[in-house]
Amino acid sequence: MKKSLFGSLVAGVVLAVMSVSAQAQDKVYKVGMDQTDYPPFATKDTSGKWTGWEVDLAMAVCEAAKIKCELFPTAWDGIIPALQEGKIDFIFASMTINDDRKQQVNFTHFYYDSTTIIIGPKSDTTKIDFDKPESMSGKIMGAQNATIHSKFLQKRFGSAAEIKTYDGLDTALADLAAGRVDYVQEGRSTLAPFMQSDAGKDYEEKAVVPQDPIMGEGVGAAVRKDDQATLDLLNAAIKEVVTSGKYDEITAKYPELTGMLIKPTF
Repeated sequence: MKKSLFGSLVAGVVLAVMSVSAQAQDKVYKVGMDQTDYPPFATKDTSGKWTGWEVDLAMAVCEAAKIKCELFPTAWDGIIPALQEGKIDFIFASMTINDDRKQQVNFTHFYYDSTTIIIGPKSDTTKIDFDKPESMSGKIMGAQNATIHSKFLQKRFGSAAEIKTYDGLDTALADLAAGRVDYVQEGRSTLAPFMQSDAGKDYEEKAVVPQDPIMGEGVGAAVRKDDQATLDLLNAAIKEVVTSGKYDEITAKYPELTGMLIKPTF
């Protein structure tokens, strides 16, 4: 009787574990990404499908983690609240790791970094001096809203220049081309498609942004503060994608990113 009862208990535990495991395998992780185009990182085609380097990398990380994932485009200024409210399971959207965001979310190991630059018209001979806000007196400087770039510009030049923010980089670049803004700040790799296009032929790098705490520690995936399981899962998967050569395989598909990205090492 005791053996029979013990056997029943063991069988029950095994079935419970198998049930939890099956539920985990059936779960579809919602991957938060910016809803605006960021070629070559993320671009939506005419059919509504998202493609790009970061999209490919996110899917490779999900595959390495052996989880099912679904892209969940979200307005940038609402992406952390969406994570905290459980509308998405993690963020994979070129989000820079910095102290402000660390108070709200936990980050994985960085999966890329990029030099940050300020671009402007070739015809503009103004010298940008990061230690002298007055060097930008009367200028209009643009960046995407709620980013390290808008915060950096406000900190360094807000006392002398107008800092204009945008919902998406594409709108900032459109204003640059139309002469409604004098400069735009972003990562070199993100600006590369514009600079290499016909629309960018009259623009150039004006300055490389110096080291600053606001500029953070590279780009990582973000999870909720209480979600250690997903954090561990993603960290292991990012390491596998990098060390297996899959990372380089994905990057090779985007020649415009050659020399633009700083790859993590493990």
